[in-house]
Amino acid sequence: MENKPASFWRDRLPGPVLAAAAGCFFAGFFAHLFAFTNIIPNSDGISRVFDAQQMTVSGRWFLHYASAWNGYVQAPAVIGFFALLFLTVSAGLTASLLRIRSLGLSALCGALLAVFPSVAYTFLYLFTASAYCFGILLAVLSVWLVSRHKFGFLFAAPVLACALGTYQAYLAVAASLSLICVILYALEGHSAREIARLGLKYLAFLALGLGLYALILWIFLRVKDLELLDYKGLSSLGDGMTLGKLLREIGAAYRGFRRYFFVPRSFANYTTSATVVGNVVLALAALRAFVRVLCRGGCHKRPGALALTLALCALLPLALNLTVLMGEAMPIMRYALVLAYVFALVLVDRAREPEAPAGQEKGKAASGKSAAKAPQRGADGRVPSLRGADGRVPSLRAWAACCAAGLLLILSFQIDNLAYTVSAQAHRATESFATRLVERVETTPGYRNGMEVVIIGGFPSKVYHSQIEAFSLVEDYSNLSSSVVPLNKHVYYYLNDWLNVPWQMPDEETMISVSDSGRFQAMPLYPDDGSVAIVDGRLVVKLASKYTPKKAYEIAYENRR
Repeated sequence: MENKPASFWRDRLPGPVLAAAAGCFFAGFFAHLFAFTNIIPNSDGISRVFDAQQMTVSGRWFLHYASAWNGYVQAPAVIGFFALLFLTVSAGLTASLLRIRSLGLSALCGALLAVFPSVAYTFLYLFTASAYCFGILLAVLSVWLVSRHKFGFLFAAPVLACALGTYQAYLAVAASLSLICVILYALEGHSAREIARLGLKYLAFLALGLGLYALILWIFLRVKDLELLDYKGLSSLGDGMTLGKLLREIGAAYRGFRRYFFVPRSFANYTTSATVVGNVVLALAALRAFVRVLCRGGCHKRPGALALTLALCALLPLALNLTVLMGEAMPIMRYALVLAYVFALVLVDRAREPEAPAGQEKGKAASGKSAAKAPQRGADGRVPSLRGADGRVPSLRAWAACCAAGLLLILSFQIDNLAYTVSAQAHRATESFATRLVERVETTPGYRNGMEVVIIGGFPSKVYHSQIEAFSLVEDYSNLSSSVVPLNKHVYYYLNDWLNVPWQMPDEETMISVSDSGRFQAMPLYPDDGSVAIVDGRLVVKLASKYTPKKAYEIAYENRR
C-alpha cells in the first residue's frame, strides 16, 4: 500500500516542480556564491550601507516593505539566502504553471532562471537584491493565481501591483508568462473563441494589476506630498505618446530581441558567438517541437485558431522585451528574456509526450487545475527523467535542446562570475585611489584637521586605467572596470561610508563657485603637482576641469522618502 503522507506531498509537489526548485537553488548557489560572501559596492551601493529603500519617488512604493527581509542593511549572506529562496519558489511555481513533465528539462529551466545574467546584475545592486527577487516571485505568483482559479485575476491583481511597486520591469515577467500560458492552451487544440476568452482573462488581469499599481502610487505620492523623479522620463511616462512613436518603440523592442539572442555583442556585450550558437540550436529544436505540438492538437485544421495562435506567438518577443518601451533597458531589467529559454524547453517537453484530447482537458487547462495533476509514472512509481511516459528514448530534438540549454547555462555561469570579478577589481581600484587621495590631502602643506575639502570630479579613469580583454563582455564596462565612483557625489559617498573619512560634500553654490574661480582653472589635473592645493581657506582637489552640477532628480533622490 502506498504511503499516504508521501503520496500527499507528491501529488501537490510533483517531481518536475521539485526538480525546477532544486535546479534553481543549487545552480544559483554556486553561480552567485561570490556575491553572497563579499560586499561589492557599485555607484549606487556605496551610499547604501544602510538604507530603508523609501523609493516612492521612483514609483517603487512597495520596495521599502519588500526590503524588510534583510533589515535594510547590506548583509550579503542574509540577502543571498532570501533572494535565492524567492527565486527557488518562483522556479517551482513556473514549472507548475507551465506543467513541465520531464525532470531533466524542469531542472534546466530552474537553473536558467537562477543563472541568467540579469540575476548577477541584480546582485551587483546587493542592497536591494532580495527585494527584487521577491518582486520576481510576486510577478510569477500573480500569473499562477490566475491559472488556478476561475476568478483568480481578482486575487492576482493586487499581487501584481506589489510586484510592480517593487520594480516596474517585472511587468514584462507577468506579461510574458501570461502570453506563454495562452499559447500553450491554444496548442492543445482549443477553438479560437476559447483561446480569445482565456487571452482576455489574462489581459484583464494585467490591466487590473497595472491600474491598481498606478492608483496605489498616486495615493502614496499624495499622502507623502511627493512627485515622481524626472529621471529618464519617469514622471512623464506615457505623455505625448503618439502612434508613430509607439510603433518606433515596438520596432525597437523586436529589433532588440533579435539582437540580444542572435547578434553577438550588439544588444548585450555578453552575447557571444557561442551564445548565438546555443540560442540558434535551442530555437530550431523549439520550432520543430512547436510544429509537432501544433499538428498533434489539430490547431492547423482550424484556420481561426491557427491565425490567433500565430498572432500570439508574434507578440511574445514584444512581451519578453517589454522593458524597452519603458526606457533604457539596463541588464538588471532584462530578466523576462530568460522566459524565452523556458518556453523553448517547455515546447520540447510537450512534443515528447502525448496529451489528452482537448475535449478532456479544456476545462482543466482553462482554469489551471490540471497544473496540479501529477505526471505519469513508470512501473516503479517514479517520474521518468528524459524518457517519455511511454518509455521511449528521447528524440534528437530533445537531446539538442538539452545540450543547447546546458551550453547556455555554462556561458551564463561564466558571465555572472566575470561581472563579479570586474566589479571586485573596480572596488579594489577605487579603494587604492581613495586611500592615496586621502594621504595626498593630509600631507598637503597648510592642511588642518577639520578643514573643508572640495573635490571637483570623479575617479580619473583616463589616468588610471588598464584593460583586460575578457572584461569587455561585461555591461557598463567603462564604469565598472575602473571605479565605482564615476560621479562627483560618489567620491564623497565612498569616503564617508566605506573609508570612514568624515569629509562632507559642500553645497552646490560652493562647488560651482570653486569650479568657476580663476585659481581653480589654473590648477593642473590630478595627480600632477599642484592639483591639490589650499584655495581661499579650503583644500581643493582637481579631478576634473569643471564641476557638473547635480540634476534636479538627483537632489530629489537624495531627499527621498
